[in-house]
Amino acid sequence: MHRNDTLIIAHRGVTSPARENTLEAFRKAIELGADMIEFDVRRTKDLRVVVHHDPGISGVPLDRMTLRQARDRARSAGFHLPEIGEALELARGRIGLDIELKEEGCEREIVRLVAGMLRMEDFIVSSFSAGTVERAKQSCAGVRTGFIFDDAGALTRAILRGDTEWLIPEETLARGKLLDRMREAGKKIAVWTVNDADRMKRFLDDDRIDGIITDRTDAALAARSGR
Repeated sequence: MHRNDTLIIAHRGVTSPARENTLEAFRKAIELGADMIEFDVRRTKDLRVVVHHDPGISGVPLDRMTLRQARDRARSAGFHLPEIGEALELARGRIGLDIELKEEGCEREIVRLVAGMLRMEDFIVSSFSAGTVERAKQSCAGVRTGFIFDDAGALTRAILRGDTEWLIPEETLARGKLLDRMREAGKKIAVWTVNDADRMKRFLDDDRIDGIITDRTDAALAARSGR
């Protein structure tokens, strides 16, 4: 039997058959019983915060479109582009969130917006940028942050000694001495993006791992329950 306290985190929601980073994908994650949803946020030309991974939609950068223009373009591509508030409202009281900031310079605005709608214990704010993580941490007392990385060299001594609570390594880095260093630093560890069944089982059995970020939420939940 695997550990039952390892968090199952739906990567951009549950994306079959829904599109990633949409309210439909988030609803499915809630329905399946995931512990958290990981999703991405960016800003439009008129500084509206939207849920979207890529820099643009159908070849046009988000920072060159107003929210209305971006939504029109998304609609033409067959999906609704949510503002962050829609995602927060849907998740509130139902599921935890890992909110990845894809851009720098909007940390304070986004953290305070989220903190105004959710309890601090119900979300973390994460980024590949150490500076973004630091600014997010400083923007609001009590906010929890996570540093995402896919290169062992990015895990500096300053990050290990710093006050970010979560380290979020790419799955091939979550092993051996590097994993021990993360745990010895007192950090919580969530691994991405774990889609292979055997790796899911290995991480679920490892008491150094606190969460699995996956595109296969149903499979991860089944593995955790021993099915």
